[in-house]
Amino acid sequence: MEKLDALISLDLGTSSIHGVIAKINSENKIEILSADTFVSDGVKNGVISDIGAAEFTVKKFLSKAEEEFKVENIDMLCAVRGALIEVNNADTRMKIDEDDGGIVTDQTIAEITERLEETKKIPDTKEIIEIIPQQYKIDEQIVANPVRMSGKYLELTALMISGTKSNMSNIKQATGGHKLKYGYSSISDTLVSNDDKELGCILVDIGGMTTGIVAYLEGKLKYSFELPFGADYITRDIAAKLKITKKEATKIKETYGVILEELITDNTEFEYSVPGNKTQKFTVRELVDIIKPQVETQLEQIEKAFKQKGIALNEFVGGFILTGGGSLLKGMPEAFSKYFVSVAKCANFTDEDFDCYDDKIINSQVYTTALAILKNNLKNLSSSMMSEGVSRRQKKHGFADTLKSWFNNFK
Repeated sequence: MEKLDALISLDLGTSSIHGVIAKINSENKIEILSADTFVSDGVKNGVISDIGAAEFTVKKFLSKAEEEFKVENIDMLCAVRGALIEVNNADTRMKIDEDDGGIVTDQTIAEITERLEETKKIPDTKEIIEIIPQQYKIDEQIVANPVRMSGKYLELTALMISGTKSNMSNIKQATGGHKLKYGYSSISDTLVSNDDKELGCILVDIGGMTTGIVAYLEGKLKYSFELPFGADYITRDIAAKLKITKKEATKIKETYGVILEELITDNTEFEYSVPGNKTQKFTVRELVDIIKPQVETQLEQIEKAFKQKGIALNEFVGGFILTGGGSLLKGMPEAFSKYFVSVAKCANFTDEDFDCYDDKIINSQVYTTALAILKNNLKNLSSSMMSEGVSRRQKKHGFADTLKSWFNNFK
């Protein structure tokens, strides 16, 4: 088999690691070679709890890339999320260098971003993961892209994403020191259309133990935060009510789970086993009575968080865009729409985004984050290349070769 350069994109879950192995094919598209989920004793709610155990799981992905796909040069991305991530607003102002004729350059952008890091003091227990520009101004005038524009002063308003140094260090150790990316911004940047961003929309990533919120208004990311609950709370309630294991409760939830009574088309009666090899019977309608209250509680908590942060839902005409494993539960978009009296829909990647041997991978919410940070970083790389112009070598060898070389020089 041909030797290939590849990238592994990882997402630390509640108690497992989701990963995608990919390459750039001859058509300049990201080709998914493999996608797997490995249960790991080394992660808990997106945080490393045991470096050795997490490292062991990561090596499973590396081994698969090396042995099954004969890959020699591998780089890695890892999404960071969780309660230890903090998102703050920050702004700064600087004089545009007169030596450049008062014109904003890429170097100017780099300098003002660096100044933002210096002026926005963060605790010495934290480190900056990512800075997401929200707005630029030149001499008090808002501009979409300041590069090549002239003026005297440049202002930057941004979201500063930071995480605890210890957690970031633990993730880097477990993944071999590779690059970390803020997961929610990557998901929203790649899954949410520009039209939805302009209208104003709220992306809700429903995970196992956490729910991530990313809100766009007038095309800009305005809010990003995480709430401490998710789809596993529903599983827990089913397990407690039926007195069964979490594994059995998950199977029942995914097979028969419905949130709203009006969506029941067939009140199926199903059987399940309880300790002692006893068999019990239950109906879909009875299952709704367990699921619905927990979902309503979570919707109430989301609404409460919106009020605390001053988020006015009537400004977000685009409504809600749902993703994450929890969004797969039947009736989740309808539940959001009914509770918030707003538009709600699920978002997935499509075969236009990736070349993939199995549509179930790109249609599954399980791999949304891993796919998103992969696509987001390639998108940013491509934008950077286009803004700088295509060199003679790139013209000669083609854009595909340049992208392939990116896998070796990503860090």
